[in-house]
Amino acid sequence: MYRIGQIFHIRPEMKEGYKIEHDNIWPELVEVIKQQGIKSYSIFFRKDGTLFSYIEVENLEEYLKNEKKFAEKEVSLRWEKSMKKYFIETDDDTGAPVMEDLEEVFHLDFK
Repeated sequence: MYRIGQIFHIRPEMKEGYKIEHDNIWPELVEVIKQQGIKSYSIFFRKDGTLFSYIEVENLEEYLKNEKKFAEKEVSLRWEKSMKKYFIETDDDTGAPVMEDLEEVFHLDFK
């Protein structure tokens, strides 16, 4: 299993709306996320508006190959457009948040 960590930023005062959007995530978007090879996906909030996303994938190469296809899917583009209002920094073309990849430096697994 490969683990991917990223950070990005939302407007802190809009946290509740952001959470509500994700509580009501579109089923067709969930399906496209699954097709990308993601096995687990969590987002955590810090009071300053920093979000930490944590993703687990079984096949990193497959995930990276599918990542670009995912971003181009109609449902993904619609979702990013609807979510753009929450993000502090966005990609000008897609409205997706500007995300910083994190390097994993430690992990324990007790399976």
